Amino acid sequence: MSIKLEKSDVIKRLLQSIVDVIGRRSSEDYAIVMVGNTIKKLQEKYGFLRFVQIKNTLYSEIENIVNIDSSINLTESEEIGKVMQEIVGTIVVAMGKNAGFFFIKEVKNKIGPNYEMTIRSMGVDLNFMQFSFEVDKKQTRTLTIENSDVFYRVLKTLIDIIEKETSRSFAISTIKQLIEEYANKYDFLKNVTIIDVRYTLGANEINVGQEIDRLEPTHVGKAIEDIIVGVHRSLEEKNRPSFTDEFKRQLASDYRSKIEEMGVDLKKKQFGHSLVFKHVIKALVTVLSQASTQRYAVFAMNSFLKKIDTKYDFLKHIEIIPVGSDELCDISIMTNLDEIGETEIRRSIQRLLEEIIDSLGDELGRKFINEFKNSLEKNCLLRIEEMGVNLHMIQLRHEMLGKT
Repeated sequence: MSIKLEKSDVIKRLLQSIVDVIGRRSSEDYAIVMVGNTIKKLQEKYGFLRFVQIKNTLYSEIENIVNIDSSINLTESEEIGKVMQEIVGTIVVAMGKNAGFFFIKEVKNKIGPNYEMTIRSMGVDLNFMQFSFEVDKKQTRTLTIENSDVFYRVLKTLIDIIEKETSRSFAISTIKQLIEEYANKYDFLKNVTIIDVRYTLGANEINVGQEIDRLEPTHVGKAIEDIIVGVHRSLEEKNRPSFTDEFKRQLASDYRSKIEEMGVDLKKKQFGHSLVFKHVIKALVTVLSQASTQRYAVFAMNSFLKKIDTKYDFLKHIEIIPVGSDELCDISIMTNLDEIGETEIRRSIQRLLEEIIDSLGDELGRKFINEFKNSLEKNCLLRIEEMGVNLHMIQLRHEMLGKT
Protein backbone atom coordinates (compact mmCIF):
# COMPACT_ATOMS: atom_id res chain seq x y z
CA MET A 1 0.00 0.00 0.00
CA SER A 2 1.54 3.31 -1.09
CA ILE A 3 1.72 6.26 1.33
CA LYS A 4 0.20 9.57 0.22
CA LEU A 5 3.04 12.05 -0.07
CA GLU A 6 2.76 15.81 0.42
CA LYS A 7 3.75 18.00 -2.53
CA SER A 8 6.44 19.61 -0.38
CA ASP A 9 7.92 16.17 0.38
CA VAL A 10 7.91 15.20 -3.31
CA ILE A 11 9.63 18.33 -4.62
CA LYS A 12 12.11 18.21 -1.72
CA ARG A 13 12.99 14.59 -2.53
CA LEU A 14 13.49 15.40 -6.21
CA LEU A 15 15.70 18.43 -5.55
CA GLN A 16 17.76 16.60 -2.90
CA SER A 17 18.24 13.68 -5.31
CA ILE A 18 19.40 16.09 -8.02
CA VAL A 19 21.90 17.67 -5.62
CA ASP A 20 23.21 14.22 -4.61
CA VAL A 21 23.61 13.03 -8.24
CA ILE A 22 25.37 16.20 -9.39
CA GLY A 23 27.48 16.31 -6.21
CA ARG A 24 28.72 12.77 -6.74
CA ARG A 25 29.92 13.64 -10.25
CA SER A 26 31.43 17.00 -9.28
CA SER A 27 31.10 18.49 -5.78
CA GLU A 28 28.30 19.30 -3.38
CA ASP A 29 29.12 23.03 -3.57
CA TYR A 30 28.78 22.96 -7.36
CA ALA A 31 25.51 21.00 -7.11
CA ILE A 32 24.02 23.49 -4.66
CA VAL A 33 24.96 26.45 -6.86
CA MET A 34 23.53 24.79 -10.00
CA VAL A 35 20.21 23.81 -8.40
CA GLY A 36 19.93 27.14 -6.58
CA ASN A 37 20.49 29.13 -9.76
CA THR A 38 17.91 27.00 -11.58
CA ILE A 39 15.29 27.71 -8.90
CA LYS A 40 16.02 31.46 -9.06
CA LYS A 41 15.82 31.41 -12.86
CA LEU A 42 12.38 29.77 -12.81
CA GLN A 43 10.96 31.73 -9.85
CA GLU A 44 9.64 34.55 -12.03
CA LYS A 45 7.62 32.03 -14.07
CA TYR A 46 6.54 29.93 -11.07
CA GLY A 47 5.92 32.27 -8.12
CA PHE A 48 5.43 29.42 -5.65
CA LEU A 49 9.15 28.62 -5.94
CA ARG A 50 9.65 31.38 -3.34
CA PHE A 51 8.77 28.64 -0.86
CA VAL A 52 11.87 26.67 -1.93
CA GLN A 53 15.29 27.40 -0.44
CA ILE A 54 18.60 25.81 -1.42
CA LYS A 55 21.30 26.52 1.18
CA ASN A 56 24.87 25.38 1.63
CA THR A 57 24.89 23.75 5.10
CA LEU A 58 28.61 24.36 5.42
CA TYR A 59 28.07 28.10 5.92
CA SER A 60 24.75 28.12 7.79
CA GLU A 61 23.17 26.65 10.89
CA ILE A 62 20.38 24.84 8.97
CA GLU A 63 20.66 21.05 8.72
CA ASN A 64 19.08 20.47 5.30
CA ILE A 65 20.29 21.66 1.90
CA VAL A 66 16.74 21.70 0.52
CA ASN A 67 14.05 23.40 2.61
CA ILE A 68 10.43 23.65 1.46
CA ASP A 69 7.78 25.78 3.16
CA SER A 70 4.56 23.79 3.62
CA SER A 71 2.64 26.64 1.95
CA ILE A 72 3.67 25.08 -1.38
CA ASN A 73 1.14 22.31 -0.70
CA LEU A 74 -1.64 24.75 -1.68
CA THR A 75 -0.28 24.81 -5.26
CA GLU A 76 -2.05 22.65 -7.86
CA SER A 77 -0.35 19.30 -8.51
CA GLU A 78 -0.26 20.08 -12.24
CA GLU A 79 1.79 23.24 -11.59
CA ILE A 80 4.18 21.35 -9.31
CA GLY A 81 4.60 18.74 -12.06
CA LYS A 82 5.37 21.40 -14.66
CA VAL A 83 8.05 23.03 -12.54
CA MET A 84 9.68 19.68 -11.66
CA GLN A 85 9.85 18.75 -15.35
CA GLU A 86 11.34 22.13 -16.23
CA ILE A 87 13.91 21.90 -13.42
CA VAL A 88 15.11 18.50 -14.66
CA GLY A 89 15.16 19.66 -18.30
CA THR A 90 17.05 22.88 -17.47
CA ILE A 91 19.74 21.02 -15.53
CA VAL A 92 20.13 18.37 -18.25
CA VAL A 93 20.82 21.11 -20.81
CA ALA A 94 23.25 22.86 -18.44
CA MET A 95 25.20 19.66 -17.79
CA GLY A 96 25.80 18.96 -21.47
CA LYS A 97 25.18 15.84 -23.57
CA ASN A 98 27.62 13.39 -22.01
CA ALA A 99 26.78 14.03 -18.33
CA GLY A 100 23.11 14.66 -19.07
CA PHE A 101 22.81 11.25 -20.70
CA PHE A 102 23.23 9.54 -17.30
CA PHE A 103 21.60 12.23 -15.16
CA ILE A 104 17.88 11.38 -15.53
CA LYS A 105 18.45 7.66 -14.97
CA GLU A 106 20.50 8.28 -11.82
CA VAL A 107 17.94 10.75 -10.42
CA LYS A 108 15.16 8.22 -11.07
CA ASN A 109 17.08 5.53 -9.17
CA LYS A 110 17.86 7.94 -6.33
CA ILE A 111 14.31 9.13 -5.58
CA GLY A 112 12.91 5.60 -5.25
CA PRO A 113 9.73 3.94 -6.61
CA ASN A 114 7.14 5.60 -4.29
CA TYR A 115 8.27 9.11 -5.10
CA GLU A 116 8.65 8.27 -8.79
CA MET A 117 5.02 7.06 -8.92
CA THR A 118 3.82 10.26 -7.25
CA ILE A 119 5.90 12.41 -9.58
CA ARG A 120 4.48 10.52 -12.56
CA SER A 121 0.94 11.15 -11.31
CA MET A 122 1.82 14.86 -11.43
CA GLY A 123 2.68 14.56 -15.13
CA VAL A 124 6.46 13.98 -14.92
CA ASP A 125 7.47 10.71 -16.62
CA LEU A 126 11.21 10.28 -16.00
CA ASN A 127 11.32 7.13 -18.15
CA PHE A 128 9.92 9.03 -21.11
CA MET A 129 12.29 11.95 -20.48
CA GLN A 130 15.25 9.52 -20.52
CA PHE A 131 14.01 7.89 -23.74
CA SER A 132 13.44 11.26 -25.40
CA PHE A 133 16.90 12.42 -24.37
CA GLU A 134 18.52 9.28 -25.82
CA VAL A 135 16.62 9.69 -29.11
CA ASP A 136 17.49 13.39 -29.37
CA LYS A 137 21.13 12.64 -28.56
CA LYS A 138 21.26 9.88 -31.17
CA GLN A 139 19.61 12.05 -33.83
CA THR A 140 21.92 14.96 -33.08
CA ARG A 141 25.00 12.76 -33.31
CA THR A 142 23.93 11.08 -36.56
CA LEU A 143 23.09 14.43 -38.14
CA THR A 144 26.61 15.71 -37.44
CA ILE A 145 28.38 12.67 -38.91
CA GLU A 146 29.61 13.55 -42.40
CA ASN A 147 29.59 11.17 -45.39
CA SER A 148 33.40 11.12 -45.33
CA ASP A 149 33.39 10.03 -41.65
CA VAL A 150 30.97 7.20 -42.38
CA PHE A 151 32.83 6.02 -45.47
CA TYR A 152 36.19 6.06 -43.68
CA ARG A 153 34.81 4.13 -40.70
CA VAL A 154 33.14 1.51 -42.94
CA LEU A 155 36.36 0.91 -44.93
CA LYS A 156 38.43 0.72 -41.74
CA THR A 157 36.04 -1.82 -40.22
CA LEU A 158 36.00 -3.94 -43.39
CA ILE A 159 39.81 -3.98 -43.59
CA ASP A 160 40.05 -5.09 -39.96
CA ILE A 161 37.50 -7.89 -40.49
CA ILE A 162 39.14 -9.17 -43.70
CA GLU A 163 42.58 -9.09 -42.04
CA LYS A 164 41.24 -11.20 -39.16
CA GLU A 165 39.96 -13.83 -41.62
CA THR A 166 42.93 -13.73 -44.03
CA SER A 167 45.90 -11.34 -43.92
CA ARG A 168 46.69 -7.62 -43.86
CA SER A 169 47.92 -7.66 -47.45
CA PHE A 170 44.81 -9.45 -48.72
CA ALA A 171 42.54 -7.06 -46.78
CA ILE A 172 44.14 -3.93 -48.27
CA SER A 173 44.32 -5.34 -51.82
CA THR A 174 40.66 -6.46 -51.65
CA ILE A 175 39.38 -3.01 -50.63
CA LYS A 176 41.65 -1.29 -53.19
CA GLN A 177 40.34 -3.55 -55.98
CA LEU A 178 36.72 -2.88 -54.99
CA ILE A 179 37.35 0.89 -54.93
CA GLU A 180 38.84 0.66 -58.44
CA GLU A 181 36.06 -1.66 -59.65
CA TYR A 182 33.29 0.77 -58.68
CA ALA A 183 35.11 4.04 -59.46
CA ASN A 184 33.30 4.44 -62.80
CA LYS A 185 29.92 3.91 -61.14
CA TYR A 186 30.67 6.22 -58.18
CA ASP A 187 32.91 9.06 -59.29
CA PHE A 188 33.89 10.10 -55.74
CA LEU A 189 35.74 6.79 -55.32
CA LYS A 190 38.47 8.16 -57.61
CA ASN A 191 39.47 10.36 -54.66
CA VAL A 192 39.61 7.51 -52.16
CA THR A 193 43.04 5.98 -51.58
CA ILE A 194 44.08 2.94 -49.55
CA ILE A 195 47.73 2.70 -48.50
CA ASP A 196 49.58 -0.08 -46.70
CA VAL A 197 51.12 2.02 -43.92
CA ARG A 198 53.54 -0.76 -43.04
CA TYR A 199 55.61 0.34 -46.01
CA THR A 200 54.81 4.08 -46.04
CA LEU A 201 55.91 5.95 -42.94
CA GLY A 202 53.75 8.86 -41.81
CA ALA A 203 50.92 8.18 -44.27
CA ASN A 204 47.25 7.68 -43.47
CA GLU A 205 45.95 4.22 -44.31
CA ILE A 206 42.63 5.48 -45.72
CA ASN A 207 42.11 8.87 -47.35
CA VAL A 208 38.61 9.98 -48.35
CA GLY A 209 38.18 13.12 -50.47
CA GLN A 210 36.02 15.78 -48.80
CA GLU A 211 33.84 16.27 -51.90
CA ILE A 212 31.94 13.18 -50.73
CA ASP A 213 30.31 15.41 -48.09
CA ARG A 214 28.48 17.33 -50.83
CA LEU A 215 26.81 14.18 -52.17
CA GLU A 216 23.41 12.78 -51.25
CA PRO A 217 23.87 10.28 -48.38
CA THR A 218 21.80 7.67 -50.25
CA HIS A 219 24.27 7.79 -53.16
CA VAL A 220 27.15 7.10 -50.77
CA GLY A 221 25.00 4.38 -49.18
CA LYS A 222 24.70 2.56 -52.51
CA ALA A 223 28.48 2.57 -52.87
CA ILE A 224 28.83 1.18 -49.34
CA GLU A 225 26.36 -1.58 -50.21
CA ASP A 226 28.29 -2.56 -53.34
CA ILE A 227 31.59 -2.65 -51.47
CA ILE A 228 30.10 -4.78 -48.66
CA VAL A 229 28.70 -7.22 -51.22
CA GLY A 230 32.12 -7.31 -52.90
CA VAL A 231 33.77 -8.19 -49.59
CA HIS A 232 31.23 -10.97 -49.04
CA ARG A 233 32.09 -12.26 -52.51
CA SER A 234 35.84 -12.21 -51.83
CA LEU A 235 35.54 -14.00 -48.48
CA GLU A 236 33.10 -16.53 -49.91
CA GLU A 237 35.71 -17.48 -52.51
CA LYS A 238 38.04 -18.30 -49.61
CA ASN A 239 35.27 -20.26 -47.86
CA ARG A 240 35.08 -17.76 -45.02
CA PRO A 241 31.80 -17.30 -43.08
CA SER A 242 29.46 -14.31 -43.37
CA PHE A 243 30.85 -11.30 -41.49
CA THR A 244 27.64 -9.28 -41.05
CA ASP A 245 27.34 -9.84 -37.30
CA GLU A 246 31.01 -8.99 -36.74
CA PHE A 247 30.67 -5.87 -38.89
CA LYS A 248 27.70 -4.64 -36.85
CA ARG A 249 29.53 -5.42 -33.61
CA GLN A 250 32.66 -3.48 -34.60
CA LEU A 251 30.85 -0.50 -36.13
CA ALA A 252 29.80 2.01 -33.45
CA SER A 253 26.03 2.41 -32.95
CA ASP A 254 26.06 6.00 -34.29
CA TYR A 255 27.58 4.81 -37.55
CA ARG A 256 25.21 1.84 -37.79
CA SER A 257 22.29 4.26 -37.42
CA LYS A 258 23.81 6.54 -40.04
CA ILE A 259 24.31 3.85 -42.70
CA GLU A 260 20.74 2.67 -42.09
CA GLU A 261 19.59 6.26 -42.80
CA MET A 262 21.68 6.06 -45.99
CA GLY A 263 19.64 3.03 -47.08
CA VAL A 264 22.18 0.28 -46.35
CA ASP A 265 20.44 -3.01 -45.50
CA LEU A 266 23.16 -5.21 -43.96
CA LYS A 267 20.91 -8.23 -43.59
CA LYS A 268 19.99 -8.15 -47.26
CA LYS A 269 23.44 -7.29 -48.60
CA GLN A 270 25.27 -10.20 -47.02
CA PHE A 271 24.02 -12.22 -50.00
CA GLY A 272 24.74 -10.50 -53.30
CA HIS A 273 23.57 -12.07 -56.55
CA SER A 274 26.84 -13.94 -57.14
CA LEU A 275 26.76 -15.50 -53.68
CA VAL A 276 23.09 -16.38 -54.02
CA PHE A 277 23.74 -18.19 -57.30
CA LYS A 278 26.71 -20.08 -55.85
CA HIS A 279 24.67 -21.27 -52.88
CA VAL A 280 21.71 -22.22 -55.08
CA ILE A 281 23.90 -24.21 -57.48
CA LYS A 282 25.73 -26.01 -54.65
CA ALA A 283 22.41 -26.97 -53.07
CA LEU A 284 21.07 -28.22 -56.41
CA VAL A 285 24.21 -30.30 -57.07
CA THR A 286 23.90 -31.77 -53.56
CA VAL A 287 20.26 -32.78 -54.15
CA LEU A 288 20.91 -34.22 -57.65
CA SER A 289 23.96 -36.20 -56.48
CA GLN A 290 21.77 -38.04 -53.95
CA ALA A 291 19.94 -39.75 -56.82
CA SER A 292 23.00 -40.32 -59.05
CA THR A 293 26.71 -39.53 -58.83
CA GLN A 294 28.59 -36.34 -58.10
CA ARG A 295 30.00 -36.16 -61.63
CA TYR A 296 26.60 -36.69 -63.24
CA ALA A 297 25.01 -34.06 -60.95
CA VAL A 298 27.59 -31.51 -62.12
CA PHE A 299 27.10 -32.50 -65.76
CA ALA A 300 23.31 -32.19 -65.37
CA MET A 301 23.59 -28.74 -63.74
CA ASN A 302 25.77 -27.43 -66.58
CA SER A 303 23.19 -28.79 -69.04
CA PHE A 304 20.30 -27.09 -67.23
CA LEU A 305 22.17 -23.77 -67.22
CA LYS A 306 22.94 -24.09 -70.94
CA LYS A 307 19.30 -24.86 -71.67
CA ILE A 308 18.11 -21.48 -70.37
CA ASP A 309 21.16 -19.30 -71.12
CA THR A 310 19.65 -18.07 -74.39
CA LYS A 311 17.05 -16.22 -72.31
CA TYR A 312 19.40 -15.28 -69.47
CA ASP A 313 22.67 -14.44 -71.21
CA PHE A 314 24.68 -13.98 -68.00
CA LEU A 315 24.33 -17.72 -67.29
CA LYS A 316 26.80 -18.38 -70.13
CA HIS A 317 29.50 -17.06 -67.77
CA ILE A 318 28.84 -19.69 -65.09
CA GLU A 319 30.73 -22.99 -65.15
CA ILE A 320 30.48 -25.85 -62.67
CA ILE A 321 33.52 -28.12 -62.31
CA PRO A 322 33.52 -31.40 -60.32
CA VAL A 323 36.16 -31.70 -57.61
CA GLY A 324 37.30 -34.70 -55.59
CA SER A 325 36.44 -33.29 -52.15
CA ASP A 326 33.55 -32.68 -49.79
CA GLU A 327 32.79 -29.47 -51.67
CA LEU A 328 31.28 -31.54 -54.55
CA CYS A 329 32.04 -28.86 -57.13
CA ASP A 330 33.81 -25.62 -57.89
CA ILE A 331 31.65 -22.82 -59.32
CA SER A 332 33.25 -20.27 -61.59
CA ILE A 333 31.31 -17.07 -62.24
CA MET A 334 33.16 -14.99 -64.82
CA THR A 335 30.93 -11.93 -64.64
CA ASN A 336 29.66 -9.67 -61.86
CA LEU A 337 26.11 -10.87 -61.24
CA ASP A 338 25.65 -8.09 -58.69
CA GLU A 339 25.27 -5.70 -61.62
CA ILE A 340 22.33 -7.74 -62.97
CA GLY A 341 18.87 -6.57 -61.89
CA GLU A 342 17.22 -8.51 -59.08
CA THR A 343 14.19 -9.31 -61.23
CA GLU A 344 16.37 -11.09 -63.82
CA ILE A 345 18.20 -13.01 -61.10
CA ARG A 346 14.90 -14.09 -59.53
CA ARG A 347 13.42 -15.21 -62.85
CA SER A 348 16.54 -17.17 -63.80
CA ILE A 349 16.61 -19.03 -60.47
CA GLN A 350 12.93 -19.79 -60.71
CA ARG A 351 13.28 -21.01 -64.31
CA LEU A 352 16.29 -23.17 -63.38
CA LEU A 353 14.32 -24.81 -60.56
CA GLU A 354 11.36 -25.42 -62.88
CA GLU A 355 13.59 -27.04 -65.53
CA ILE A 356 15.14 -29.38 -62.98
CA ILE A 357 11.90 -30.41 -61.27
CA ASP A 358 10.20 -30.99 -64.64
CA SER A 359 13.01 -33.39 -65.62
CA LEU A 360 12.49 -35.54 -62.53
CA GLY A 361 9.91 -38.28 -62.15
CA ASP A 362 6.80 -37.77 -60.05
CA GLU A 363 8.28 -39.32 -56.91
CA LEU A 364 11.59 -37.42 -57.03
CA GLY A 365 9.82 -34.27 -58.10
CA ARG A 366 7.57 -34.32 -55.02
CA LYS A 367 10.62 -34.49 -52.71
CA PHE A 368 12.79 -32.09 -54.67
CA ILE A 369 11.74 -28.73 -53.21
CA ASN A 370 11.96 -29.90 -49.60
CA GLU A 371 15.40 -31.45 -50.17
CA PHE A 372 16.56 -28.28 -51.94
CA LYS A 373 15.38 -26.13 -48.99
CA ASN A 374 17.14 -28.43 -46.51
CA SER A 375 20.40 -28.25 -48.52
CA LEU A 376 20.34 -24.46 -48.87
CA GLU A 377 21.82 -22.27 -46.14
CA LYS A 378 18.97 -20.75 -44.14
CA ASN A 379 20.01 -17.12 -44.73
CA CYS A 380 20.25 -17.75 -48.47
CA LEU A 381 16.82 -19.40 -48.47
CA LEU A 382 15.39 -16.30 -46.81
CA ARG A 383 17.21 -14.14 -49.35
CA ILE A 384 15.76 -15.86 -52.44
CA GLU A 385 12.30 -15.76 -50.88
CA GLU A 386 12.79 -12.00 -50.33
CA MET A 387 13.69 -11.75 -54.01
CA GLY A 388 10.34 -13.34 -54.88
CA VAL A 389 11.32 -16.95 -55.67
CA ASN A 390 8.17 -18.82 -54.63
CA LEU A 391 9.22 -22.42 -53.95
CA HIS A 392 5.72 -23.42 -52.91
CA MET A 393 4.25 -22.28 -56.25
CA ILE A 394 6.99 -24.14 -58.16
CA GLN A 395 6.01 -27.30 -56.25
CA LEU A 396 2.29 -26.76 -56.94
CA ARG A 397 2.99 -26.14 -60.63
CA HIS A 398 4.86 -29.44 -60.89
CA GLU A 399 2.06 -31.34 -59.15
CA MET A 400 -0.59 -29.78 -61.41
CA LEU A 401 1.42 -30.62 -64.54
CA GLY A 402 1.76 -34.20 -63.29
CA LYS A 403 -2.02 -34.53 -63.11
CA THR A 404 -2.66 -33.37 -66.68
